[in-house]
Amino acid sequence: MMPVTISVGSGKGGTGKTLVASNIAAILSQRGKEVYLIDLDVGGADAHILYGVFKPSATLTDFLTGSQKHLHEVSTRLDTFYGLNLIVGTGETLKTANMSYATKKRLLKHIKMLKGDVVILDVGAGTSLNTLDFFISTDIQLCVSTLDPTSILDFYRFLKLSTIRKVLSSFLSTDEVSRALSQKDFQRIDEIFAFAEKIRPDARKKAENTLNGFRPALILNQVRGESTLDRLKLKHVVSKFLGITLPELGVIPWDEMVFEAIRSYMPIIEYSPGSKAAVALSKIADSLLEMIDTQIA
Repeated sequence: MMPVTISVGSGKGGTGKTLVASNIAAILSQRGKEVYLIDLDVGGADAHILYGVFKPSATLTDFLTGSQKHLHEVSTRLDTFYGLNLIVGTGETLKTANMSYATKKRLLKHIKMLKGDVVILDVGAGTSLNTLDFFISTDIQLCVSTLDPTSILDFYRFLKLSTIRKVLSSFLSTDEVSRALSQKDFQRIDEIFAFAEKIRPDARKKAENTLNGFRPALILNQVRGESTLDRLKLKHVVSKFLGITLPELGVIPWDEMVFEAIRSYMPIIEYSPGSKAAVALSKIADSLLEMIDTQIA
């Protein structure tokens, strides 16, 4: 049986994406799941630091360059974190920081071959094609954002381009519809459907079917005070312009203990399990477990 794959992405750096991914990976391991966390933040990989791993014996670079043939061979088992399997990120060379299409396909294939229950991909922030492709490739997608205005703008841009990329994935790269869609800028998803239909009658239905299964879940981080109105506005905008619902998986409140945990090179759920952020992350992990069980069923 293939593992359930989960991607964690964000529109910009500084939202706490890696914090969320690393803590959720540890919690799911604590709950008895065999978990792999892969740091795919190419060029800015730092998830290992949050576990106090400073000199890993192997990294993703060893797999991407062919030094190791199998992905599991570059994983580090963290016995102090419930047996979590960590695949440390790369970015040390221009070759790995700018991986080819063939290399990316090989990596995605081997991710599905890992012998575990759950594989979490900490994808890079932003909207490079590799980041978008890693994000949309998984069974479950999680988006991390703060309510800072610039973060929300970048989050919307990330989600918009991810949605468009997901629609494009329903067509072969050599397909006439794919070529035409790739050359045009869209502001709304219904524009894509209408444009695709003009090119080929069956294209609209195919694109709509692909999008039906695309339901990224939102995690808001560093939230101070009451934010219900801002959250409702954000979800309304996403629904109106992108044509997708945006379920909220959880809210992580602002918590100074998070920064103490980072400075101590530990996940917050280990450093201060009773803190507000750790409690919120545990609730998010429990909700995620329900989604994982649904995928398995």
